[in-house]
Amino acid sequence: MNLQQLEYIVALDIHRNHVKAAEHCHVTQPTLSMMVKKLEDELGVKIFDRSQPLKPTQSGEIIISRARQILQEVKNLKEFIRNEKDSIEGEFRLGVIPTLAPYLLPRFLNELLDKNPGTSFTVLELQTEDIIKQLKTNRLDLAILVTPLEDKEIREIPVFYEPILLYTSENLKYFQQEKVNIKSLTTENLLLLEEGHCFRGQVMNLCTTKAKKSHHQLNYQSGSFETLKAMVDNNYGYTLIPELAVNAKSKHVKHFTSPEPVREVSLAVHQGFVKEMLLIKLREAILKAIPPHFKKNDKYMRVRWN
Repeated sequence: MNLQQLEYIVALDIHRNHVKAAEHCHVTQPTLSMMVKKLEDELGVKIFDRSQPLKPTQSGEIIISRARQILQEVKNLKEFIRNEKDSIEGEFRLGVIPTLAPYLLPRFLNELLDKNPGTSFTVLELQTEDIIKQLKTNRLDLAILVTPLEDKEIREIPVFYEPILLYTSENLKYFQQEKVNIKSLTTENLLLLEEGHCFRGQVMNLCTTKAKKSHHQLNYQSGSFETLKAMVDNNYGYTLIPELAVNAKSKHVKHFTSPEPVREVSLAVHQGFVKEMLLIKLREAILKAIPPHFKKNDKYMRVRWN
């Protein structure tokens, strides 16, 4: 049994004529007759009395009545989904990774909510792995995080490409350079975020493949960029940091030579998420709030986090 067969028996009840019912359904008369007969065989009852004039049987009237209800419910569901796609109203749970939340959300969230009073967010700062789990179990509606995730259950919508910068203390050689070549990095004096942060994975990917190994006395791991910056400001080594987390004009900030490493920042939702207009509006609000050079550039080198 399928919806098409239900449409055929309703049309046949309306027109009481196989040819006219077939024309109404935009199929050939033999196709309609065959599908109606197939449905009758499946149900084990006659839906129509085919003596002249054609009319439903007593059982057929009940079946046709239920078919009308089902088709109306399907129509209502389609209309609901269309409305949902075009609306951004509602309460949503938004997951954001900690290395993005304090630097990105203040740039756009208040303005977005002011323009859309029927929309509200509960924001949760979560590590990437927790976000993925909660998207899959519908505990989160959507997320802002670093991609690619390469998970078939999660839909990714890339938004921008944030440059990764060097943040160096004054007593290191990098401080004197206008731009730094990644290949010149050593792991000596490198300060990292603690385990669990996807940005730590990106730094390790850069340094594992690009940096020279070297002995160092201080192995410092922090939970925040602010702590890492404070350490560097007091001449404790260097770190890598995304551009939104620093004042790009700071004397401690150095850009890398081309191609500049970036992290891809995306919206992520479960594959069944239907609020398309919310994704569009959210992406537009973010793009409006970030520097223009965060948009994709061929000179960039995307760095994986996993």
